[in-house]
Amino acid sequence: EAESKQNLESRLEDDAGLKIRKLPLVGVLLLVLCQRLTYYTLAGTQKIYLQNQLKKMPSTSAALNAIFNMLCSFWCLPGGLLADSIGRYKTIIAAGSVYAIGTICVGISVIYELQASLGWLFMLGSLVLIAIGTGGIKPNIANFGADQIGDVSEKQRECQKTFFSLFYLSINIGVLIAFGFLTNTTTAGLAGVVPQQEGYSFAYGSGAGCMILAVLIFVAFTGSYTMLPGNGLGPVRRLIRYQYHSVWNGGGWRAAMSLAGFLCLPLFYLVTLADTLLSASAEKSNTEVFTDPCAAPLTEAPPRMLHGGGGGHGVLSDIALALGSMACIFLVVANVNCTWVQELKQEVSFGAKDARQTFAAIPMIIVVNIAFNLCYNSMNNAFPSQACQMDLRLGTTQLNGAFFNIADAMAIVIFTPIFEFCVYPVIARMKGSRVRFGQKIIAGLVMAAISNVAAAILEFMRKDAPFLCGDAGFSQCAPGFSEDGTEGTRMKDISAFWIFIPFALVGIAEILVNPCMYCFSYEAAPLEVRSLLQALNLFFMGSVSNAFTAVVSKLLYPNDLDKGSLDNYYFVNATLAVIGIAVYFSTTHRGEHKLT
Repeated sequence: EAESKQNLESRLEDDAGLKIRKLPLVGVLLLVLCQRLTYYTLAGTQKIYLQNQLKKMPSTSAALNAIFNMLCSFWCLPGGLLADSIGRYKTIIAAGSVYAIGTICVGISVIYELQASLGWLFMLGSLVLIAIGTGGIKPNIANFGADQIGDVSEKQRECQKTFFSLFYLSINIGVLIAFGFLTNTTTAGLAGVVPQQEGYSFAYGSGAGCMILAVLIFVAFTGSYTMLPGNGLGPVRRLIRYQYHSVWNGGGWRAAMSLAGFLCLPLFYLVTLADTLLSASAEKSNTEVFTDPCAAPLTEAPPRMLHGGGGGHGVLSDIALALGSMACIFLVVANVNCTWVQELKQEVSFGAKDARQTFAAIPMIIVVNIAFNLCYNSMNNAFPSQACQMDLRLGTTQLNGAFFNIADAMAIVIFTPIFEFCVYPVIARMKGSRVRFGQKIIAGLVMAAISNVAAAILEFMRKDAPFLCGDAGFSQCAPGFSEDGTEGTRMKDISAFWIFIPFALVGIAEILVNPCMYCFSYEAAPLEVRSLLQALNLFFMGSVSNAFTAVVSKLLYPNDLDKGSLDNYYFVNATLAVIGIAVYFSTTHRGEHKLT
Protein backbone atom coordinates (compact mmCIF):
# COMPACT_ATOMS: atom_id res chain seq x y z
CA GLU A 1 0.00 0.00 0.00
CA ALA A 2 2.85 2.36 0.87
CA GLU A 3 4.53 1.56 -2.43
CA SER A 4 1.27 2.16 -4.30
CA LYS A 5 0.88 5.54 -2.58
CA GLN A 6 4.46 6.49 -3.47
CA ASN A 7 3.90 5.50 -7.12
CA LEU A 8 0.68 7.53 -7.20
CA GLU A 9 2.51 10.57 -5.83
CA SER A 10 5.27 10.08 -8.42
CA ARG A 11 2.70 9.94 -11.23
CA LEU A 12 1.04 13.10 -9.92
CA GLU A 13 4.40 14.86 -9.99
CA ASP A 14 5.04 13.70 -13.54
CA ASP A 15 1.55 14.79 -14.68
CA ALA A 16 2.07 18.23 -13.20
CA GLY A 17 5.55 18.52 -14.71
CA LEU A 18 7.02 18.76 -11.24
CA LYS A 19 10.29 16.89 -11.33
CA ILE A 20 11.39 20.08 -9.64
CA ARG A 21 12.93 21.85 -12.59
CA LYS A 22 15.74 24.14 -11.49
CA LEU A 23 16.18 26.16 -14.68
CA PRO A 24 13.09 28.40 -14.23
CA LEU A 25 14.17 29.18 -10.67
CA VAL A 26 17.49 30.60 -11.91
CA GLY A 27 15.72 33.46 -13.70
CA VAL A 28 13.51 34.12 -10.66
CA LEU A 29 16.37 34.20 -8.15
CA LEU A 30 18.58 36.32 -10.40
CA LEU A 31 15.82 38.91 -10.89
CA VAL A 32 15.15 39.23 -7.17
CA LEU A 33 18.90 39.45 -6.43
CA CYS A 34 19.39 42.36 -8.84
CA GLN A 35 16.16 44.09 -7.83
CA ARG A 36 17.12 44.08 -4.16
CA LEU A 37 20.71 45.08 -4.96
CA THR A 38 19.40 48.19 -6.69
CA TYR A 39 16.75 48.87 -4.06
CA TYR A 40 19.08 48.68 -1.08
CA THR A 41 21.80 50.70 -2.76
CA LEU A 42 19.25 53.49 -3.11
CA ALA A 43 17.43 53.02 0.20
CA GLY A 44 20.70 52.85 2.14
CA THR A 45 22.19 56.07 0.71
CA GLN A 46 19.22 58.15 -0.40
CA LYS A 47 18.95 60.02 2.92
CA ILE A 48 22.62 61.04 2.77
CA TYR A 49 22.32 62.03 -0.92
CA LEU A 50 19.28 64.24 -0.26
CA GLN A 51 20.94 65.70 2.83
CA ASN A 52 24.43 66.42 1.51
CA GLN A 53 24.11 66.66 -2.29
CA LEU A 54 20.65 68.21 -2.72
CA LYS A 55 21.08 70.22 0.51
CA LYS A 56 17.82 69.14 2.10
CA MET A 57 17.47 69.15 5.87
CA PRO A 58 18.25 65.87 7.68
CA SER A 59 14.67 65.50 8.91
CA THR A 60 13.31 66.17 5.41
CA SER A 61 15.74 63.61 4.00
CA ALA A 62 14.75 61.04 6.61
CA ALA A 63 11.07 61.74 5.93
CA LEU A 64 11.48 61.31 2.16
CA ASN A 65 13.41 58.07 2.68
CA ALA A 66 10.64 56.78 4.97
CA ILE A 67 8.03 57.75 2.40
CA PHE A 68 10.02 55.92 -0.29
CA ASN A 69 9.92 52.72 1.79
CA MET A 70 6.22 53.20 2.54
CA LEU A 71 5.33 53.77 -1.12
CA CYS A 72 7.30 50.72 -2.24
CA SER A 73 5.23 48.59 0.12
CA PHE A 74 1.96 50.40 -0.63
CA TRP A 75 2.22 49.60 -4.34
CA CYS A 76 2.39 45.90 -3.45
CA LEU A 77 -1.40 45.91 -3.05
CA PRO A 78 -2.16 47.12 -6.61
CA GLY A 79 0.65 44.84 -7.81
CA GLY A 80 -0.95 41.82 -6.14
CA LEU A 81 -4.39 42.68 -7.51
CA LEU A 82 -2.99 43.10 -11.02
CA ALA A 83 -1.23 39.72 -10.85
CA ASP A 84 -4.37 37.94 -9.66
CA SER A 85 -6.16 39.56 -12.58
CA ILE A 86 -3.77 39.14 -15.56
CA GLY A 87 -1.23 36.64 -14.19
CA ARG A 88 2.04 36.93 -12.31
CA TYR A 89 4.37 36.64 -15.31
CA LYS A 90 2.91 39.61 -17.20
CA THR A 91 2.85 41.72 -14.04
CA ILE A 92 6.50 40.97 -13.24
CA ILE A 93 7.61 41.84 -16.79
CA ALA A 94 5.67 45.13 -16.76
CA ALA A 95 6.85 46.07 -13.25
CA GLY A 96 10.45 45.09 -14.02
CA SER A 97 10.44 47.37 -17.06
CA VAL A 98 9.07 50.31 -15.05
CA TYR A 99 11.64 49.63 -12.34
CA ALA A 100 14.51 49.56 -14.86
CA ILE A 101 13.36 52.90 -16.35
CA GLY A 102 13.26 54.36 -12.82
CA THR A 103 16.85 53.25 -12.13
CA ILE A 104 17.96 54.89 -15.40
CA CYS A 105 16.31 58.17 -14.35
CA VAL A 106 18.02 58.04 -10.95
CA GLY A 107 21.38 57.12 -12.48
CA ILE A 108 21.28 60.10 -14.88
CA SER A 109 20.06 62.56 -12.24
CA VAL A 110 23.01 61.96 -9.88
CA ILE A 111 25.75 62.78 -12.42
CA TYR A 112 27.71 65.44 -10.55
CA GLU A 113 27.23 68.30 -13.01
CA LEU A 114 23.49 67.58 -13.27
CA GLN A 115 22.59 67.00 -9.62
CA ALA A 116 21.27 70.46 -8.86
CA SER A 117 19.19 70.78 -12.03
CA LEU A 118 17.83 67.22 -12.15
CA GLY A 119 16.64 66.85 -8.57
CA TRP A 120 13.10 66.46 -9.94
CA LEU A 121 14.21 63.52 -12.11
CA PHE A 122 15.72 61.83 -9.05
CA MET A 123 12.38 62.18 -7.21
CA LEU A 124 10.46 60.90 -10.23
CA GLY A 125 12.67 57.86 -10.59
CA SER A 126 12.82 57.07 -6.87
CA LEU A 127 9.43 57.96 -5.39
CA VAL A 128 7.34 57.11 -8.47
CA LEU A 129 8.87 54.66 -10.97
CA ILE A 130 11.01 52.52 -8.65
CA ALA A 131 8.22 52.48 -6.03
CA ILE A 132 5.66 51.30 -8.60
CA GLY A 133 8.07 48.73 -10.05
CA THR A 134 8.86 47.39 -6.57
CA GLY A 135 5.15 47.04 -5.86
CA GLY A 136 4.69 44.93 -8.97
CA ILE A 137 7.68 42.65 -8.36
CA LYS A 138 7.73 42.03 -4.58
CA PRO A 139 4.30 40.40 -4.04
CA ASN A 140 4.60 38.23 -7.14
CA ILE A 141 8.18 37.06 -7.68
CA ALA A 142 8.25 34.72 -4.64
CA ASN A 143 4.87 33.23 -5.56
CA PHE A 144 5.95 32.90 -9.19
CA GLY A 145 8.98 30.90 -8.07
CA ALA A 146 6.79 28.67 -5.88
CA ASP A 147 4.49 28.14 -8.88
CA GLN A 148 7.42 26.58 -10.73
CA ILE A 149 7.63 23.92 -8.00
CA GLY A 150 3.92 23.39 -7.32
CA ASP A 151 2.20 21.98 -4.26
CA VAL A 152 0.63 18.71 -5.43
CA SER A 153 2.70 16.43 -3.19
CA GLU A 154 4.28 16.70 0.24
CA LYS A 155 7.72 16.56 -1.40
CA GLN A 156 6.88 19.64 -3.45
CA ARG A 157 5.53 21.50 -0.45
CA GLU A 158 8.73 20.80 1.48
CA CYS A 159 10.73 21.91 -1.57
CA GLN A 160 8.75 25.17 -1.61
CA LYS A 161 9.79 25.86 1.98
CA THR A 162 13.43 25.37 1.01
CA PHE A 163 12.87 27.62 -2.02
CA PHE A 164 11.56 30.45 0.17
CA SER A 165 14.74 30.23 2.27
CA LEU A 166 16.91 30.28 -0.88
CA PHE A 167 14.78 33.12 -2.19
CA TYR A 168 15.57 35.10 0.94
CA LEU A 169 19.22 34.12 0.59
CA SER A 170 19.25 35.58 -2.95
CA ILE A 171 17.77 38.82 -1.64
CA ASN A 172 20.59 39.14 0.84
CA ILE A 173 23.35 38.34 -1.63
CA GLY A 174 22.07 41.44 -3.42
CA VAL A 175 22.04 43.30 -0.10
CA LEU A 176 25.61 42.17 0.58
CA ILE A 177 26.83 43.62 -2.73
CA ALA A 178 24.83 46.81 -2.21
CA PHE A 179 26.05 47.58 1.30
CA GLY A 180 29.43 45.90 1.08
CA PHE A 181 30.53 47.72 -2.07
CA LEU A 182 28.17 50.16 -3.76
CA THR A 183 27.10 52.25 -0.75
CA ASN A 184 30.71 53.08 0.12
CA THR A 185 31.42 54.21 -3.44
CA THR A 186 28.64 56.82 -3.17
CA THR A 187 30.61 58.91 -0.69
CA ALA A 188 34.19 57.69 -1.24
CA GLY A 189 34.33 56.88 -4.96
CA LEU A 190 36.65 54.13 -6.13
CA ALA A 191 40.35 54.87 -5.81
CA GLY A 192 41.97 55.31 -9.21
CA VAL A 193 38.76 54.45 -11.06
CA VAL A 194 35.82 56.60 -9.90
CA PRO A 195 36.38 60.11 -8.51
CA GLN A 196 34.64 60.85 -5.22
CA GLN A 197 32.23 63.37 -6.75
CA GLU A 198 30.95 60.75 -9.21
CA GLY A 199 30.45 58.07 -6.55
CA TYR A 200 26.67 58.31 -6.68
CA SER A 201 26.49 58.10 -10.47
CA PHE A 202 28.72 54.99 -10.45
CA ALA A 203 26.73 53.21 -7.70
CA TYR A 204 23.26 54.05 -9.02
CA GLY A 205 24.34 53.50 -12.61
CA SER A 206 25.69 50.05 -11.69
CA GLY A 207 22.35 49.24 -10.09
CA ALA A 208 20.53 50.32 -13.25
CA GLY A 209 22.76 48.12 -15.40
CA CYS A 210 22.15 45.10 -13.14
CA MET A 211 18.39 45.61 -13.22
CA ILE A 212 18.24 45.91 -16.99
CA LEU A 213 20.32 42.75 -17.37
CA ALA A 214 18.15 40.84 -14.87
CA VAL A 215 14.93 41.75 -16.70
CA LEU A 216 16.43 40.59 -20.01
CA ILE A 217 17.58 37.28 -18.47
CA PHE A 218 14.17 36.76 -16.86
CA VAL A 219 12.52 37.23 -20.24
CA ALA A 220 15.05 34.85 -21.84
CA PHE A 221 13.82 32.03 -19.56
CA THR A 222 10.20 32.54 -20.65
CA GLY A 223 9.95 29.22 -22.48
CA SER A 224 10.77 27.24 -19.33
CA TYR A 225 8.25 28.90 -16.99
CA THR A 226 5.02 27.45 -15.66
CA MET A 227 2.58 30.36 -16.05
CA LEU A 228 -0.68 30.16 -14.14
CA PRO A 229 -3.41 32.32 -15.70
CA GLY A 230 -4.94 35.23 -13.84
CA ASN A 231 -8.41 34.84 -12.37
CA GLY A 232 -9.58 38.40 -12.96
CA LEU A 233 -10.74 40.58 -10.09
CA GLY A 234 -13.79 38.39 -9.41
CA PRO A 235 -12.40 36.76 -6.24
CA VAL A 236 -11.32 40.12 -4.81
CA ARG A 237 -14.71 41.65 -5.53
CA ARG A 238 -16.37 38.66 -3.87
CA LEU A 239 -14.18 39.09 -0.77
CA ILE A 240 -15.46 42.67 -0.54
CA ARG A 241 -19.03 41.44 -1.07
CA TYR A 242 -18.66 38.85 1.71
CA GLN A 243 -17.37 41.55 4.06
CA TYR A 244 -20.24 43.99 3.45
CA HIS A 245 -22.91 41.27 3.13
CA SER A 246 -21.92 39.78 6.47
CA VAL A 247 -22.15 43.13 8.27
CA TRP A 248 -25.85 43.47 7.41
CA ASN A 249 -26.85 39.81 7.34
CA GLY A 250 -26.03 38.10 10.61
CA GLY A 251 -22.25 38.48 10.79
CA GLY A 252 -22.53 40.14 14.19
CA TRP A 253 -19.98 42.35 15.90
CA ARG A 254 -16.99 40.56 14.38
CA ALA A 255 -18.10 41.45 10.84
CA ALA A 256 -18.59 45.10 11.84
CA MET A 257 -15.22 45.19 13.62
CA SER A 258 -13.45 43.68 10.59
CA LEU A 259 -14.98 46.31 8.32
CA ALA A 260 -14.00 49.09 10.74
CA GLY A 261 -10.44 47.78 10.78
CA PHE A 262 -10.18 47.81 6.99
CA LEU A 263 -11.61 51.35 6.88
CA CYS A 264 -9.14 52.63 9.51
CA LEU A 265 -6.16 51.25 7.61
CA PRO A 266 -6.07 53.71 4.65
CA LEU A 267 -6.86 56.60 7.00
CA PHE A 268 -3.89 55.62 9.17
CA TYR A 269 -1.66 55.45 6.13
CA LEU A 270 -2.74 58.85 4.75
CA VAL A 271 -2.50 60.63 8.13
CA THR A 272 1.01 59.20 8.64
CA LEU A 273 2.13 60.42 5.21
CA ALA A 274 0.67 63.87 5.86
CA ASP A 275 2.23 64.02 9.32
CA THR A 276 5.66 63.05 7.99
CA LEU A 277 5.58 65.58 5.15
CA LEU A 278 4.21 68.44 7.27
CA SER A 279 6.76 67.77 10.02
CA ALA A 280 9.58 67.83 7.48
CA SER A 281 8.47 71.18 6.03
CA ALA A 282 8.06 72.63 9.52
CA GLU A 283 11.65 71.77 10.39
CA LYS A 284 12.95 74.80 8.51
CA SER A 285 12.78 76.89 11.66
CA ASN A 286 14.11 74.20 13.98
CA THR A 287 17.84 74.89 14.15
CA GLU A 288 20.32 74.66 16.97
CA VAL A 289 23.59 76.48 17.56
CA PHE A 290 26.28 73.83 17.26
CA THR A 291 29.44 74.17 19.31
CA ASP A 292 32.35 72.13 18.03
CA PRO A 293 33.47 70.03 21.02
CA CYS A 294 37.00 69.90 19.61
CA ALA A 295 37.44 73.67 19.18
CA ALA A 296 39.91 75.33 21.52
CA PRO A 297 38.73 77.64 22.80
CA LEU A 298 35.14 76.56 22.12
CA THR A 299 33.64 78.72 19.41
CA GLU A 300 30.20 78.73 17.90
CA ALA A 301 29.71 77.53 14.33
CA PRO A 302 26.77 78.62 12.18
CA PRO A 303 23.40 77.08 13.17
CA ARG A 304 22.70 73.80 11.39
CA MET A 305 20.07 71.08 11.37
CA LEU A 306 20.76 67.92 13.34
CA HIS A 307 19.48 64.34 13.14
CA GLY A 308 15.89 63.38 13.59
CA GLY A 309 12.43 62.62 12.44
CA GLY A 310 11.00 65.83 13.84
CA GLY A 311 10.46 65.07 17.49
CA GLY A 312 7.54 66.33 19.48
CA HIS A 313 4.01 65.13 20.08
CA GLY A 314 1.87 66.56 17.27
CA VAL A 315 -1.87 66.04 16.97
CA LEU A 316 -1.43 64.17 13.68
CA SER A 317 1.01 61.77 15.34
CA ASP A 318 -1.54 60.97 18.02
CA ILE A 319 -4.30 60.50 15.43
CA ALA A 320 -2.08 58.27 13.29
CA LEU A 321 -1.12 56.13 16.27
CA ALA A 322 -4.77 55.78 17.32
CA LEU A 323 -5.94 54.87 13.80
CA GLY A 324 -3.13 52.37 13.26
CA SER A 325 -3.70 50.70 16.62
CA MET A 326 -7.44 50.50 16.02
CA ALA A 327 -6.97 49.05 12.53
CA CYS A 328 -4.64 46.29 13.70
CA ILE A 329 -6.57 45.43 16.89
CA PHE A 330 -9.92 45.34 15.06
CA LEU A 331 -8.62 43.16 12.22
CA VAL A 332 -6.88 40.72 14.58
CA VAL A 333 -9.77 40.36 17.05
CA ALA A 334 -12.43 40.09 14.33
CA ASN A 335 -10.64 37.55 12.16
CA VAL A 336 -9.32 35.19 14.83
CA ASN A 337 -12.70 33.49 14.38
CA CYS A 338 -14.11 33.91 10.86
CA THR A 339 -17.49 32.27 11.39
CA TRP A 340 -18.87 35.76 10.85
CA VAL A 341 -18.53 35.32 7.07
CA GLN A 342 -22.05 34.62 5.82
CA GLU A 343 -23.03 32.72 2.67
CA LEU A 344 -24.11 34.77 -0.32
CA LYS A 345 -27.52 34.01 -1.79
CA GLN A 346 -25.93 33.04 -5.08
CA GLU A 347 -22.96 30.83 -4.21
CA VAL A 348 -20.05 31.15 -6.62
CA SER A 349 -16.79 29.32 -7.29
CA PHE A 350 -14.98 31.50 -4.73
CA GLY A 351 -17.28 30.58 -1.87
CA ALA A 352 -17.70 31.44 1.80
CA LYS A 353 -15.16 28.77 2.77
CA ASP A 354 -12.51 30.45 0.59
CA ALA A 355 -13.40 33.86 2.04
CA ARG A 356 -13.07 32.53 5.60
CA GLN A 357 -9.71 30.97 4.72
CA THR A 358 -8.45 34.33 3.38
CA PHE A 359 -9.69 36.46 6.29
CA ALA A 360 -8.37 33.90 8.82
CA ALA A 361 -4.78 34.50 7.64
CA ILE A 362 -4.92 38.23 8.46
CA PRO A 363 -4.32 38.07 12.26
CA MET A 364 -1.09 36.11 11.83
CA ILE A 365 0.13 38.48 9.11
CA ILE A 366 -0.53 41.54 11.27
CA VAL A 367 0.80 40.28 14.60
CA VAL A 368 4.06 38.79 13.34
CA ASN A 369 4.91 41.58 10.89
CA ILE A 370 4.25 44.48 13.27
CA ALA A 371 6.05 42.86 16.21
CA PHE A 372 9.08 41.88 14.14
CA ASN A 373 9.45 44.81 11.75
CA LEU A 374 9.38 47.55 14.39
CA CYS A 375 12.71 46.09 15.55
CA TYR A 376 13.84 45.38 11.98
CA ASN A 377 13.18 48.98 10.87
CA SER A 378 15.90 50.18 13.23
CA MET A 379 18.31 49.21 10.44
CA ASN A 380 16.84 51.83 8.08
CA ASN A 381 17.83 54.98 9.98
CA ALA A 382 18.73 54.36 13.63
CA PHE A 383 21.60 51.85 13.27
CA PRO A 384 23.31 53.73 10.37
CA SER A 385 22.87 57.12 12.10
CA GLN A 386 24.37 55.67 15.28
CA ALA A 387 27.29 54.27 13.27
CA CYS A 388 27.82 57.65 11.58
CA GLN A 389 28.72 59.16 14.96
CA MET A 390 31.17 56.39 15.86
CA ASP A 391 34.70 55.92 14.55
CA LEU A 392 34.20 55.23 10.83
CA ARG A 393 37.85 55.37 9.83
CA LEU A 394 39.39 52.51 7.91
CA GLY A 395 42.94 53.37 6.96
CA THR A 396 42.89 56.76 5.25
CA THR A 397 39.18 56.62 4.32
CA GLN A 398 35.86 56.72 6.13
CA LEU A 399 33.16 54.09 5.77
CA ASN A 400 29.55 55.05 5.12
CA GLY A 401 27.14 54.29 7.97
CA ALA A 402 25.00 52.28 5.56
CA PHE A 403 27.98 49.99 4.91
CA PHE A 404 27.38 48.17 8.17
CA ASN A 405 24.18 46.67 6.78
CA ILE A 406 26.50 44.04 5.34
CA ALA A 407 26.52 42.42 8.80
CA ASP A 408 22.81 41.72 8.38
CA ALA A 409 23.32 40.33 4.87
CA MET A 410 26.39 38.32 5.89
CA ALA A 411 24.50 36.77 8.79
CA ILE A 412 21.74 35.70 6.41
CA VAL A 413 24.12 34.37 3.75
CA ILE A 414 26.18 32.45 6.32
CA PHE A 415 23.44 31.19 8.62
CA THR A 416 20.71 30.31 6.09
CA PRO A 417 22.46 27.13 4.86
CA ILE A 418 23.58 26.35 8.42
CA PHE A 419 20.00 26.57 9.68
CA GLU A 420 18.46 24.75 6.69
CA PHE A 421 20.91 21.89 6.43
CA CYS A 422 22.34 21.57 9.96
CA VAL A 423 20.38 23.23 12.77
CA TYR A 424 16.83 22.35 11.69
CA PRO A 425 17.62 18.69 10.83
CA VAL A 426 19.52 18.19 14.11
CA ILE A 427 16.70 19.69 16.18
CA ALA A 428 14.16 17.64 14.22
CA ARG A 429 16.03 14.41 15.02
CA MET A 430 16.33 15.37 18.68
CA LYS A 431 12.64 16.21 19.13
CA GLY A 432 11.29 13.54 16.78
CA SER A 433 9.48 16.01 14.53
CA ARG A 434 10.44 18.82 12.18
CA VAL A 435 10.89 22.39 13.41
CA ARG A 436 7.56 24.13 13.00
CA PHE A 437 7.07 27.60 11.52
CA GLY A 438 5.67 28.82 14.81
CA GLN A 439 8.81 27.80 16.70
CA LYS A 440 10.98 29.62 14.18
CA ILE A 441 8.88 32.77 14.46
CA ILE A 442 9.01 32.88 18.26
CA ALA A 443 12.80 32.45 18.17
CA GLY A 444 13.01 35.20 15.53
CA LEU A 445 10.96 37.67 17.60
CA VAL A 446 13.15 37.00 20.65
CA MET A 447 16.29 37.57 18.55
CA ALA A 448 14.85 40.82 17.10
CA ALA A 449 14.17 42.14 20.61
CA ILE A 450 17.72 41.23 21.70
CA SER A 451 19.13 43.09 18.67
CA ASN A 452 17.50 46.37 19.77
CA VAL A 453 18.56 45.88 23.38
CA ALA A 454 22.13 45.34 22.11
CA ALA A 455 21.88 48.58 20.09
CA ALA A 456 20.68 50.44 23.19
CA ILE A 457 23.63 49.16 25.24
CA LEU A 458 25.95 50.19 22.42
CA GLU A 459 24.39 53.67 22.43
CA PHE A 460 25.23 54.03 26.14
CA MET A 461 28.82 53.10 25.29
CA ARG A 462 28.93 55.55 22.37
CA LYS A 463 27.67 58.50 24.40
CA ASP A 464 30.21 57.81 27.16
CA ALA A 465 33.11 57.72 24.68
CA PRO A 466 35.18 60.91 24.07
CA PHE A 467 34.99 62.88 20.81
CA LEU A 468 37.56 62.24 18.09
CA CYS A 469 39.46 65.44 17.38
CA GLY A 470 42.58 66.35 15.44
CA ASP A 471 43.16 64.53 12.15
CA ALA A 472 40.00 62.42 12.54
CA GLY A 473 37.93 65.20 11.01
CA PHE A 474 34.14 65.16 10.80
CA SER A 475 31.87 62.26 9.99
CA GLN A 476 31.16 62.23 6.24
CA CYS A 477 27.71 60.68 6.66
CA ALA A 478 26.43 62.59 9.69
CA PRO A 479 24.41 65.82 9.26
CA GLY A 480 26.18 69.08 8.59
CA PHE A 481 29.17 67.68 6.69
CA SER A 482 30.46 70.14 4.10
CA GLU A 483 32.26 69.07 0.92
CA ASP A 484 35.40 70.94 1.98
CA GLY A 485 35.41 69.02 5.27
CA THR A 486 35.48 72.12 7.48
CA GLU A 487 32.05 71.61 9.11
CA GLY A 488 30.12 68.64 10.42
CA THR A 489 29.48 66.30 13.32
CA ARG A 490 32.35 64.85 15.33
CA MET A 491 32.72 61.07 15.65
CA LYS A 492 33.11 59.34 19.00
CA ASP A 493 36.16 57.26 19.98
CA ILE A 494 34.44 53.89 19.70
CA SER A 495 34.74 51.69 16.63
CA ALA A 496 31.71 51.69 14.36
CA PHE A 497 32.29 47.97 13.79
CA TRP A 498 30.54 47.37 17.12
CA ILE A 499 27.30 48.10 15.25
CA PHE A 500 27.86 44.78 13.44
CA ILE A 501 26.39 43.04 16.51
CA PRO A 502 22.80 44.39 16.34
CA PHE A 503 22.85 44.22 12.53
CA ALA A 504 23.89 40.54 12.62
CA LEU A 505 21.29 39.70 15.26
CA VAL A 506 18.57 41.21 13.06
CA GLY A 507 19.88 39.10 10.17
CA ILE A 508 19.53 35.89 12.18
CA ALA A 509 16.03 36.98 13.22
CA GLU A 510 15.13 37.53 9.56
CA ILE A 511 16.14 33.96 8.67
CA LEU A 512 13.70 32.70 11.28
CA VAL A 513 10.75 35.00 10.51
CA ASN A 514 10.52 36.35 6.96
CA PRO A 515 10.79 33.11 4.91
CA CYS A 516 8.12 31.62 7.17
CA MET A 517 5.78 34.53 6.48
CA TYR A 518 6.38 34.33 2.72
CA CYS A 519 5.55 30.63 2.82
CA PHE A 520 2.57 31.08 5.17
CA SER A 521 1.04 33.74 2.91
CA TYR A 522 1.38 31.41 -0.06
CA GLU A 523 0.01 28.30 1.64
CA ALA A 524 -2.76 29.98 3.65
CA ALA A 525 -4.39 31.66 0.65
CA PRO A 526 -6.87 30.10 -1.78
CA LEU A 527 -5.31 29.79 -5.23
CA GLU A 528 -7.33 32.70 -6.66
CA VAL A 529 -6.00 35.30 -4.18
CA ARG A 530 -2.44 34.15 -3.48
CA SER A 531 -0.87 37.30 -4.92
CA LEU A 532 -3.32 39.47 -2.99
CA LEU A 533 -2.55 37.81 0.34
CA GLN A 534 1.22 37.94 -0.35
CA ALA A 535 0.77 41.64 -1.17
CA LEU A 536 -1.10 42.12 2.11
CA ASN A 537 1.76 40.37 3.92
CA LEU A 538 4.29 42.71 2.31
CA PHE A 539 2.04 45.73 2.94
CA PHE A 540 2.07 45.05 6.69
CA MET A 541 5.72 43.95 6.57
CA GLY A 542 6.86 47.19 4.95
CA SER A 543 4.30 49.95 4.64
CA VAL A 544 2.27 49.60 7.85
CA SER A 545 5.28 48.75 10.02
CA ASN A 546 7.18 51.72 8.53
CA ALA A 547 4.19 53.95 9.26
CA PHE A 548 4.24 52.81 12.90
CA THR A 549 8.02 53.36 12.95
CA ALA A 550 7.52 56.89 11.59
CA VAL A 551 5.11 57.65 14.44
CA VAL A 552 7.37 56.08 17.10
CA SER A 553 10.36 57.94 15.62
CA LYS A 554 8.58 61.28 15.88
CA LEU A 555 7.89 60.62 19.53
CA LEU A 556 11.20 59.05 20.60
CA TYR A 557 13.93 59.59 17.96
CA PRO A 558 16.17 62.49 19.08
CA ASN A 559 17.26 65.34 16.81
CA ASP A 560 20.73 65.28 18.37
CA LEU A 561 22.02 61.80 19.18
CA ASP A 562 24.61 63.19 21.60
CA LYS A 563 22.00 65.05 23.67
CA GLY A 564 18.95 62.81 23.19
CA SER A 565 18.13 59.26 24.24
CA LEU A 566 18.11 56.96 21.22
CA ASP A 567 18.16 54.05 23.65
CA ASN A 568 14.51 54.78 24.57
CA TYR A 569 13.56 54.21 20.93
CA TYR A 570 15.31 50.82 20.98
CA PHE A 571 13.77 49.74 24.29
CA VAL A 572 10.25 50.53 23.06
CA ASN A 573 10.83 48.44 19.93
CA ALA A 574 12.10 45.51 22.01
CA THR A 575 9.16 45.76 24.41
CA LEU A 576 6.67 45.72 21.54
CA ALA A 577 8.35 42.59 20.12
CA VAL A 578 7.90 40.84 23.48
CA ILE A 579 4.26 41.93 23.61
CA GLY A 580 3.93 40.58 20.06
CA ILE A 581 5.05 37.13 21.27
CA ALA A 582 2.25 37.09 23.85
CA VAL A 583 -0.32 38.20 21.27
CA TYR A 584 1.02 35.56 18.86
CA PHE A 585 0.36 32.77 21.37
CA SER A 586 -3.16 34.09 21.99
CA THR A 587 -3.83 34.37 18.25
CA THR A 588 -2.59 30.89 17.37
CA HIS A 589 -4.49 29.37 20.29
CA ARG A 590 -7.78 30.87 19.15
CA GLY A 591 -7.22 31.25 15.41
CA GLU A 592 -8.15 28.99 12.50
CA HIS A 593 -4.71 29.05 10.82
CA LYS A 594 -1.83 27.25 12.48
CA LEU A 595 1.81 27.74 11.50
CA THR A 596 2.99 24.16 11.08
